[in-house]
Order: sequence, then C-alpha cells, then structure tokens
Amino acid sequence: MTDQSAQSGGIRSDSQATDLSRRGLLRAAGASAAVVGGGGLLAACSSSIKGAGPSNTTSSSSGGGASASGGSIKIGWIHPLTGGLAGFGAPDNWVISKIQQTSPYKNGFKVGSKTYSVTIKSYDTQSSVTRAGQLAQQAINADGVDLLLASSTPETVNAVASTAETLGTPLICANIPWESWYINLGGNPQKPTLKPKYVVMYFLGAEHLVQAFIPMWNRIHSQLGTSKVVAAAFPNDSDGNAFRAVFPPIAKAAGYTFDLSSPYTDGTGNYSSMISAFKSGGADFFTNVPLPPDFATMWKQSVQQGFRPKLATVAKVLLFPPDAYALGSLVENVATDTWWTASLPWTSSFTGETCQQMANDYEAAGLGQPNANISNYTLFEIAHAALTAVDDPHDKAAVADAIHKVNIQGLAGPMDFTSSKAPAPGVVITPPVGIQWQRGTKYQLEAKVVDNTLLPQAKITGDLKPTNA
Repeated sequence: MTDQSAQSGGIRSDSQATDLSRRGLLRAAGASAAVVGGGGLLAACSSSIKGAGPSNTTSSSSGGGASASGGSIKIGWIHPLTGGLAGFGAPDNWVISKIQQTSPYKNGFKVGSKTYSVTIKSYDTQSSVTRAGQLAQQAINADGVDLLLASSTPETVNAVASTAETLGTPLICANIPWESWYINLGGNPQKPTLKPKYVVMYFLGAEHLVQAFIPMWNRIHSQLGTSKVVAAAFPNDSDGNAFRAVFPPIAKAAGYTFDLSSPYTDGTGNYSSMISAFKSGGADFFTNVPLPPDFATMWKQSVQQGFRPKLATVAKVLLFPPDAYALGSLVENVATDTWWTASLPWTSSFTGETCQQMANDYEAAGLGQPNANISNYTLFEIAHAALTAVDDPHDKAAVADAIHKVNIQGLAGPMDFTSSKAPAPGVVITPPVGIQWQRGTKYQLEAKVVDNTLLPQAKITGDLKPTNA
C-alpha cells in the first residue's frame, strides 16, 4: 500500500469478520492517509517529502501554524502499518486522529511563554527490520524531528532505538518486551545498570508473560489432571532468545518442565519434526513467540499432525482480531495476553476519556473489536509531558533527560519513569492479563479476559476453557 493508494472509508461490520483482511482493515483505518489537525486536512504523500523516497511517510500539523510564537515541534512515529506486523499498527492512524483532536496537539504545546505548533510524521516500516533503521536515520538526519516514537515488536523498535541512541535523538518506545529492548541497547537484564541516555519504553517483559500464563496452566491442570510439560517453540530472534532464557526457570519454580524446540529461523515453512518431538514428549501445554505468519503455519500443521495440547498460551500472535479471524475455528480457545483492555480504569491525561470510551469510539469508527494498541495513545502523552517540561523543545539532550523524568497517568496506565520498582532504567511495566479467543455473541470470535492475576484492575469477561479437552 502506498500513500497514493491509501484511502479511508467504511469497513464492513465485524459480523463479517472472517472476510476481513489485514489490508482491508488498514485501508479502513486510513493507513498512510493524512489526519485532521487544527488547521484542516493536511496531506503529504511520500513523493513530496524531502528525502522520503518510498518510505510512505505522512504529515499532519496543529497548533495554529505560523501564528504560534515558538515555531514548530516535529514528532516522528515509526511503526508497521503494512506487512506481516500490520496487526500491531492497525489502530495507529485512528490514534493519531484522536490525538489531533486533543487541546495540546490541536492548539499547540505551551513551553514557557511560547506556543509551538506540532507536526506529526508517520513512517511505515512495512514490517521490515532494515527499513525501520533507515526510516530512523531519515527522520533524524533528513526530516529533523525533535522527538521520535517507535512501536510494535523488536523487528521495528530495536533498530530505531539503536539509531536514536547513536544519533542523540529522544525516543519513546512501546510494545516490545523490555528484555529485548534493553539487551539491544547493550544492557544486561540480570544486572540492569545501563541507563540509556535518549531512549525510554513502556510495555511488559518476557517474565510477565510466563507469569500470566502459569495461573492459566494451573487451572487447566487442576481441571483435567494434565502433565506439567510445556512444549515451547522459540525462534532464533530477539524475542525468541529472550524468552528461551526467561521462561524455563520461572516455569520450573512453578512445577513445570519445558520441552524446548531448537531455535528455528523466522519464516520457516515446515515444523513437522518439531511437532513430532512435542507429541512424543507428552506435552499438555504449548507456548511460543513467533512472527504472526509463522504461527499460522505452525498451528495448522500441529492440528494436521494431531498435536492437541490441553492449553495453548501464545505470545506475540493472536493479539488482534484480524489474526484470529484468519485462523477461523482453529483459533478457538487458544489463549494469549493483552496489556490493555476496555475495562481498565485508566483515562486520557488530555481529555479524561476512559478506556471504555476509547474502545466505543474505535468501534463507532467502523473498525471492529478494539485493538490493544489503542494504548499507543500514551506515546503522545509522554511526548507532551517531556516536551513541555524543558526550556527549549529543540534541545534534544534536555528532552531526553525529561522523558526519563515523566510521571503521569495515561491511557495505558501509570507512567512513572522515576520509579525504583522498574526492572531497568528507562522502563515502565504495563502488566498483561490472560485472554482467550472464544466463540462470541456480538462478534464471531471474541477475546475474553480469563485471568487478571497480574492486573486485577481488569474485569474478567469469560471462563477459561481447555484449547483441546
């Protein structure tokens, strides 16, 4: 999808969910299309942006334009809007449209006695690791951003974080396990003494995922008298390597044994030998952290070969409705995690809107079931807090220092980068809940919150069921 071909418009009801494609959802969300800012509809196609080339960047401005006494602040957001990770970016353009309606982004940031208009530039990585790094260089060197945002998996965020730290540009990250993010920057999660100078993040860690899965395993074990063997398929990538190190010892302490596959290459097409080993090992539980297309292949082959774990608890996949719809009935009663749900009590620091109101607005826009990455809204809340806490928002060192001092309540939850409880400098944890894809009433498939052990503020909305009884 290019800027020139992207378009907004109505999306079909989720009653037709199985017919939705990821491309259709993105088109409905207005992927790579301009959003409404304070001065009207401002569109910038990739061909018209200096140095953009094929980067599919878009710009939107606010804050009164030339009348702003302080000039302009430029914020860049690097995220996957197309490609294999597009499910993570599906709500992002809707998020931008909501942000542009808030007073600070519509009327400008007040810094001291000056008011600065705000320009947001969106960069689509097309789910490419290489492209993510290239876009970070473009945003910093060619487009002159004052601050960067990056979201959604190590495949997007790590290259941007390395570039921002090297080139001295403040960056706020989301939707990446903190261990992967920290190791990439040169830190050691076991001895987290390194403090990144320009980069912060909010999300969860690999340890929080296994801690969210264990209560679900325990309940199924008690219900069915299962083995306590967990088949684990971890790829040879940033997430897979982090999970391979973190999951087994935590699970062992809870009485579970891991049957680990050999690290496999992302994009592998045949998992037969792995599945055969899992079957012969007597595993009643299954977990993994693959790229979404890889899980679809792996899970279909598991069903074909008769590997029927009593409960599948997967990470990084089935987080969003389109990925679940794509597997149809095969996804029923597969569990995963989520870091944001409509029932959470968090509110926007700009408007006071609740998570439920945001979710309702998302559905009213014709985008179907709410996507957990509506929580990306908080990237802009942190950006505002940092940029308005300095004397000069163009002073990158000062802004970088300010993002490490942000302490606000946002739509994604409490954001206290000064907390001594953080697992590493520059990290805020947003704990997950356990969800399970079940047959729904409003939608054909619905993500039910079935465990809130780590985030009791979230309302339980369904009973945990065995994936295969």
